[in-house]
Amino acid sequence: MSFKKTFFKNLITFGGYNYATQFIRFASMIILSRLLLPKEYGFVALITVFTDFIRLFTDSGISFAVIRSEYKHSYYKAVHSISIFIGIALVLLMVGLSFPIAYFYGNKALIIPTMVYSLVFIFKTLRVVPYGIHAKKLDFNSIGKANLIASVVMILGMIIMAALGFSYWSLIVPVILMEAIDYYLLNRKLKIRPLFKLTYLKVTYKKTKSLIGNLSGFNAINYWSRNGDNLIIGKLYGEHSLGIYNRGYQFLNLALNLITGIFGAVLYPSLQKLKNEGGNVNKEYTSILGVISIISLSFAVPLILIPKWFTLVLMGKDWLEVAELFPYFGVLIMGQTLISTGGSIFILYKKEKVLLMLGIIQSIALVSGIVIGALISVKMVIICYTINYLLIVVPATLYLGFYKSFKYTFKEILLFWGPKMIAYLGLLYAIYFKMPVLTYSFLAYLIFHIFYFQRGELGQLILFTKNKLLKR
Repeated sequence: MSFKKTFFKNLITFGGYNYATQFIRFASMIILSRLLLPKEYGFVALITVFTDFIRLFTDSGISFAVIRSEYKHSYYKAVHSISIFIGIALVLLMVGLSFPIAYFYGNKALIIPTMVYSLVFIFKTLRVVPYGIHAKKLDFNSIGKANLIASVVMILGMIIMAALGFSYWSLIVPVILMEAIDYYLLNRKLKIRPLFKLTYLKVTYKKTKSLIGNLSGFNAINYWSRNGDNLIIGKLYGEHSLGIYNRGYQFLNLALNLITGIFGAVLYPSLQKLKNEGGNVNKEYTSILGVISIISLSFAVPLILIPKWFTLVLMGKDWLEVAELFPYFGVLIMGQTLISTGGSIFILYKKEKVLLMLGIIQSIALVSGIVIGALISVKMVIICYTINYLLIVVPATLYLGFYKSFKYTFKEILLFWGPKMIAYLGLLYAIYFKMPVLTYSFLAYLIFHIFYFQRGELGQLILFTKNKLLKR
């Protein structure tokens, strides 16, 4: 079977489960928005700014090491042991940080919820090796099914707890339950057990420390460049404003989960197999980016064209302030969903150090945009963030990544990215200065460009989806 057929087969399998999961989550958001207030979402967001950062270290490249490694059973057990040690350390770290976090925000009520939420790290680290083994085998059916079941349990728990009046606890406890169920389902057949022999642990650590170190550094830097806005808004503008902003940001995360998350999960093991077989990685990666650019439109267009109606229907009048932010998130979605897949390619080419350098550049650019925006208003945070992303992060990624590391030609980069960058910047300008005709024009130009130049990829995606559905 060709690379594209195998890739799309796995993508549709994994994507089917994930789209079902995200659809259920999206529907639950409509219900939860009417059961919980922006302040309650903001309260949990104050905690998750820090817990989500610590969560990055639950994997730290271990799943990539499992996929990339030629070693098997003893190696898996030893890596699993390292993951467990990491999980315990992260829980203890988060418990210790709960007091400084409460002090930082001047809110003692944050201490206990932060401690409870830290339990998620244990189950997060436990699932890393089982996930990596399934991904290495391209067994995305097991991964998708486990995630779907665990997410449904989480969502039901959230709705029930919110309806019973558990306030912000309904956004904390079910998340821990979800991670526990996900781990159990992934490891049920594999039965991976830890191996605590010191010699094995030392050898395993030596073989993975470079990848873990560089990827951890990149993830840490990248996280604060993407979440510093939540920290600053929470500190300067309070829980209500953070709740509003965070809800807008959730749509960016939704797009990243549904596009980058799904493509990225299938992309790395698929391209690693292609590379081992001597295939043309760059050609296939460009083709996949074309498909991503098509899918990203379905998320961005409603946010840009009908933000107010979109907000009223999905969240209700209490959240109308989000409508002012949605168009900017729409533009950001289109650029970020393309760029964010690059991390897997850096790892594929063993360019983790370049990825770390790019993370530093990105962090400086985005944090400076957040700080400048925060001095003016919450709305200006997302505007400055988007400007710096498009003008600094994207060009830096194209040069250090596509040109220097992946060895694309300048012509290849210009043909794919040039028209899109013109459209993104034009849309940003038209939205800010409230020029609807110009907004429609740039959006029409972008849609024409994407569908015309990616018509081959669109046809293949439709064909594979149709065949998959007919087989069912």
